Amino acid sequence: MNKTILVVDDDDLICKLVARYLEEENYTVITAADGPTAVEKYEHQKPDLVVLDIAMPEMSGFEVAKRIRAIQRRENRPHTPIVLLTAYARSFFLSTGSEADSFLTKPITPEQLRDHVGRFLGETTSPPSDVGTAP
Repeated sequence: MNKTILVVDDDDLICKLVARYLEEENYTVITAADGPTAVEKYEHQKPDLVVLDIAMPEMSGFEVAKRIRAIQRRENRPHTPIVLLTAYARSFFLSTGSEADSFLTKPITPEQLRDHVGRFLGETTSPPSDVGTAP
């Protein structure tokens, strides 16, 4: 079965690039350019994983993750992995108390993204490189 991934980034170029990387790995990709749209698409399209930028106008990636977790609890949905894309250092991520499961530090390579996403979706056994996991 083809897995669906929601990619959220206000930078159109990054969003398209990440979507292309994932589509080349045969994932179905849904995109959103802002937090409110991401929450709406998550609620109605039920992706298997979310790749989420932190720094966005209107609603940060942290707030989007919090709202996704609230939807999961309210609707008794299974846990959806959330991977943050960030330009921030690991120490910043660890100090936020984020609802995310993991993070990738920009810039990322197609291989890093593929390995990381595959690990969360149970499609790889190789350890991801240059990434972090939430505490």
